[in-house]
Amino acid sequence: MSADSEMERKIVDFLRQNGKSTVLIIFKEFGIIKSTANRHLHNLERSKQVFRSNENPPVWDLMEKKKNEIKHTIKPEQKSPTTRETRETRETRETRDSCEEIQEKHVTDLLKSGGLKARHIAKSLGLPRQTINKQLYIMMQEGKVQKCSKTSLWTLNDEESNESYNQESSCSSDHRLGSNSGLSQSFDVITELGEGGFGCVYKVKHKFDGKIYAVKKVVLTGKADSEVKALARLDHPNIVRYFTCWSDSENCTSNQVSNTSGSSSDVVTFERSGGEENDDDDDDDDDDDVSDEVTSGMQSLRVTADSRTYLFIQMEFCEGGTLTTWINDRNFREIKRTTMDIHKIFYEIISGVEYIHSNNLIHRDLKPDNILFGSDGQVKIGDFGLVVHQTTDSGDPIERSNKGTPPYMSPEQKNGRNYDEKTDIFPLGLVWFEMLWKISTGKERVKLWPDLRNQRFPEGFCDSYPTENKFIKQMLSSTPEDRPQAKDIKETLEKFFSLDQNLLSQKTI
Repeated sequence: MSADSEMERKIVDFLRQNGKSTVLIIFKEFGIIKSTANRHLHNLERSKQVFRSNENPPVWDLMEKKKNEIKHTIKPEQKSPTTRETRETRETRETRDSCEEIQEKHVTDLLKSGGLKARHIAKSLGLPRQTINKQLYIMMQEGKVQKCSKTSLWTLNDEESNESYNQESSCSSDHRLGSNSGLSQSFDVITELGEGGFGCVYKVKHKFDGKIYAVKKVVLTGKADSEVKALARLDHPNIVRYFTCWSDSENCTSNQVSNTSGSSSDVVTFERSGGEENDDDDDDDDDDDVSDEVTSGMQSLRVTADSRTYLFIQMEFCEGGTLTTWINDRNFREIKRTTMDIHKIFYEIISGVEYIHSNNLIHRDLKPDNILFGSDGQVKIGDFGLVVHQTTDSGDPIERSNKGTPPYMSPEQKNGRNYDEKTDIFPLGLVWFEMLWKISTGKERVKLWPDLRNQRFPEGFCDSYPTENKFIKQMLSSTPEDRPQAKDIKETLEKFFSLDQNLLSQKTI
């Protein structure tokens, strides 16, 4: 069986198990690019195995389901035009409702990481702005989201927000649109490695020493200042190495315009023809298609470019990729991983976390995406954008926020209660489990995750990993006091899995 045939078989199985789906969900499920997913779906459509709705975006389903529905719902005598019209209207309505449910779920997932403008959400989901604006206003009427009139940012109603966070988010999706003058003097930008609510990371080559680095660009705020100070004081083989940092100013706008580094912002006019659509047009209101405040056919748009100061953080480039990729290779590409390799990697993770805690810091965002590998396979913990001190200088507890990545956040961090370094132990329990146990589909993960967070493991895990099961269960305790310290977990690994320094020096990826 060819690779294309195998992938199309997997897509058919996915639709059979999970029901209707969009191409967005399908290409993310199998780790392929959107164009490849579309090609496979169209091949299946030509062979009459799947069909698509007339919605935008289309919803795909199996042809066999459509035939079964018609067979069981249409009797021989029910073939009048009125009956067919009623059935088609019902199917269209059900398809539309299903599509709206999918849209709402993905909009909610995107907003969990912070405030976004409607056009950024539309671009991320590959949907028209009008569709997303309609969905957002429906969700606002239901009290699920809210919009800031000043910044045009949409946020979840239950998310904590503050001025500095909004400032970071409002410009975060535009980092790559700026001139990056802060990089151009000393670096050649090779590619963009990633983008999130707190900045953008680039792979760069230094013009003078010729070495490859990672440079993170963030809006200069107190949060960015904390990240740099934490990185500067942490010196450990299992933590991403920090080199230096610098600041630079440039205009942050929603349009691709030439900016002069350090110059003040003036009123800028962007010209466009009436019949031309510009995906990057500024949207301070951001919903011109549903608001009466914006006049259609406007020939020019005047906006005030907002001058911002950015902080550039130069770090080592981890060419071994992330733990997320390592896990996906095992789950979907069937790459074999030995238990000893898993324990070695986790030992290095816990060693880095132990060092972070020994410096009176809490990482607060430990997850596979933030655990990387160097060229020699050595673990490197990265992304200290949410790092905080454990206590004040006088030793008093600090009021906490519920920032983090929801699926990996501890119960106390998710609830916004006071918490200490034990909040980092909870996600490590989830990470250790993910490294050991193969999760084959997104549907399986969605079903498994709530149970796992409540110390309920899938059938067979306890028998296959009795020792690991015992310690992971402790790490996932709902009460922080019942969780072990990082140093205790490290000692456990040394004792029960015979991890010596000679073994730890061996390459694992």
